[in-house]
Order: sequence, then structure tokens, then C-alpha cells
Amino acid sequence: MAEEKEGMNKLLLLGVPLVAAGSVVILLVLLLATGHSAAACAGDAATVDPDVIPATPVAGYSGEQLRNAALIMNAANTLSLGRDAQVLGLMAAMGESGLTNIDYGDDRDGATNPDGTPTCSLGLFQQQWCLGSWGTRDQVLDPTHAATTFFQHLAQVPAWESLEPTIAIHKVQRNADPYHYEKYAGPADSVVTALAGDAATGGGCTGGNVVLPLAPGFAMTADYGPRPQPIAGASTWHPADDLQHSATPCKDPIYSITTGTVALIDGYQVSIKSPDGYTVTYMHMKLSDVSVQVGDPVTPGEQIALTGNEGPSTGCHLDIRINKQGTTNPAVSALTAGEDLGGPPASHGFVNPEEFFSLFGVNLCPPDSCQRTY
Repeated sequence: MAEEKEGMNKLLLLGVPLVAAGSVVILLVLLLATGHSAAACAGDAATVDPDVIPATPVAGYSGEQLRNAALIMNAANTLSLGRDAQVLGLMAAMGESGLTNIDYGDDRDGATNPDGTPTCSLGLFQQQWCLGSWGTRDQVLDPTHAATTFFQHLAQVPAWESLEPTIAIHKVQRNADPYHYEKYAGPADSVVTALAGDAATGGGCTGGNVVLPLAPGFAMTADYGPRPQPIAGASTWHPADDLQHSATPCKDPIYSITTGTVALIDGYQVSIKSPDGYTVTYMHMKLSDVSVQVGDPVTPGEQIALTGNEGPSTGCHLDIRINKQGTTNPAVSALTAGEDLGGPPASHGFVNPEEFFSLFGVNLCPPDSCQRTY
């Protein structure tokens, strides 16, 4: 079991690193896989008035793009699909057309796909109307028809809700790169939230998208809270969860679980501050394996580092911890912190990562793919 001894770590609160004496808690880290989890924050799909959209850009999209986004969201709602589907629909259209209803391009005589079939891709989803399964040329250029057809195909994908969002989309769109859509997860979530307001969060769920920090199939080797002291100097209170792929524990890609800004990179930790004010910290990697810099914006599923065995640790793994101090999100603020459970001063503000993930409708250690070995 990979467990770290709590050493002299830097505590990041409100984006300001503070040095604490003795065993200091580093900010939370949450798991994410390369597009490796379904969109979080499950809830009912909201109906949006396409003629009432924000006057200012949202995640770089504006005007007719946001109107098209509203029509896509409404198509999901009409089919009784939830917020997850709305986000996937926007991710797909962002990746295919930038939310622009393209009426030119591959729709030309003689154009073919690599397999020799005709190429006639048009509209928000670049659907090939000449193949027959997407509708006529005029239909694929109708945003509502195009979105409805996308969602009908998505609903036929077995267990699409449990797939990585980019993989679920790929099974419908058949892009050459199955991970093409993952970079649009954060922007799509932001647009859904902006257009639907509070209805987009499904009632008490926190805003935004949360994904797993490692690819599926990892084990949880240590959990949050009091624990035995297996080696000299190890903390008896663990304000984090430890995750590890047992077969390949070292150099395993670590993904940001949320949208945020890199606030601290130091020693063997990366801390990312959410727009909602809480901080997620990922630990035990080599600094040479960190692929982001302080000040970089990140989106859910973006690779930020590789697992390592740096600092007080008994093996390569990811320590992920979340500190709620400074949050403006009522749901996160209401989570019980370490000091309220009898933890030492170093546990102040740190919440149970599993409870945090649950707010977003995500199981940090899903029983069908995660083993608990502590």
C-alpha cells in the first residue's frame, strides 16, 4: 500500500503558499483520466430560449454560436436526456464546427473518405448527409434536426453515460482521433451553465465538470481520515486519498479533475485553484514530469503531470487532496473538513475527496473498476 509520510509541505490557501511547521497539509488533488469519465454534475436538462443569450462571450463563444448551443441543449431535453448529454452535444459541435452551422466544405462532387465512401459533411456536427443515416442536405443544416440525430445515435451507444465523454462522442462521430473532443469539456460545461443558469447544475450540485484524475482501473491504496502509522514519521491523519495503478504505478498520466488555474508548483506537488475558490492538490510527482506552469488555465481531463515517488512516500502513486477554504460554492463549503472530525491543525479545510466527487455525481472509486486495498 502506497502511503506517504506527512513532511514539511507547502499549504496553499486562496492561492497563497504558506509554510507550516511539522506535518503540513497540501491542497487537495482530484482524479481525472484522459477524457476518462463521463461528464459530471448529473442533473435534468434545462430548456433554453435561443433568442435570449448572454450579450458577452462564454468560453470564447458568442452570438449565433450560443444560439446554436441553445438549440443543441433543447434537442437533448426534448429526448429526455440529461445535462450530461447536453455537455456531450456541445463538445461534439465545438469539435466539429466551432458551433457554426457550416454550409460548405466537404459537400462537393468527387470527395471521398479514406475508405472510398463519398464525403459530404455539413452543419454543426459535420454529418455526412449523402450516406443517408443523418438526413437530407437541408436536414443536416437544420441545427435542431442535426442535434436530435446526434443524440439519437448517442443513445444507441451501449453504456454511453459511463464512457469517457470524448470516447462516447467518438463512437457517434468516428473522428480519426478519438480524443479530439476532450479539450472542449470545460468550454462546453461553461456554456451549458451560462445558458441554463441554476437549472444546469441539477439543483444542489456544484457548477462545473469533474472527472477522474487517473485512467480507469486504479486502486485506492489509502483513504481520507485517521489511519494506522505504518512507518516512522507517517501521519496518523490523512487529508487525502491515494490512487495507484498497481501494474504501472510510476509515470502514469495525471489529469486535472476540474477547470482552474495552476496556482502552485513546488517540491512534488501541483495545486490548481478552481474558479469556485477551492483548491485541488496533486502530489508525489517529479517536477520534471509536470507539464503545466503556474498561471496556466486547465480544463477537466487535461494532463498535468506523471505519478512519482517523490517526497515522503512508499511507492509511486497519486495523493489527491481538496481544500475548501475560500470557496464561494455553498455545496463545497458545506462539506465536513478535517478539523470538524477531530483532525490535527494540518487537516484544516481539507475535505473527503470521495464526498467532493459525489457532489458532481462522480464515484471516485467505482466498484466496477476500482479496488480498495487499504
